Amino acid sequence: MNQELEEDGETIMYGDTIVSAELIMQQGGSATDIRSIKTECLGYDSTVEALVGMMSSLGSSSIQEASVILVLKRLRRRPNLSVKLYYPPEQDLPPETLQLQPGDNLRMALLTRGVKLNDPLAQRYDGKSYSGNCGGGSLCRTCAVNVLRGADLLSQPKDNEKKMMDDSPRWRLACKSWVGYGMKEGEIVIQVNPRQW
Repeated sequence: MNQELEEDGETIMYGDTIVSAELIMQQGGSATDIRSIKTECLGYDSTVEALVGMMSSLGSSSIQEASVILVLKRLRRRPNLSVKLYYPPEQDLPPETLQLQPGDNLRMALLTRGVKLNDPLAQRYDGKSYSGNCGGGSLCRTCAVNVLRGADLLSQPKDNEKKMMDDSPRWRLACKSWVGYGMKEGEIVIQVNPRQW
């Protein structure tokens, strides 16, 4: 049995579902016969029966070469990510745990859940004398958070962010952080408004 791997080197794995199959038969001369079947939503026995039925035509002596193409679906469970937030003591708020989805932008996810990120003690990185929110442009540093645990579950900081946060290496700009890096699951523990601690 000749099994060709795709470029990424993956093979059929436990839990994969065969959606369809195509049998390509090269017959004498230049004639090519292609037979297709759909197997999505069939049970195991019905899928095997359909594949065996499709392959039954291989008994013909006029077939010189044959190949089978399987189309698979791979279901993958989304990781569970929780973000535990600690607020500055003067805000007198209890710790809070939020459930986020992989790929969520940390700033947007926190703002849509009512978390106030705009730190009045933040100084703009772009040298402007006024304070204020830059709207996620990584200029104002008002959305900086202190990552106490789970930094590996956030996207890697880019050079610009590293330069901006050089004086506080555990701090991240929430506007430039995406959760669920590498499709890992776990807990991220964050201090909101770290300049107020």
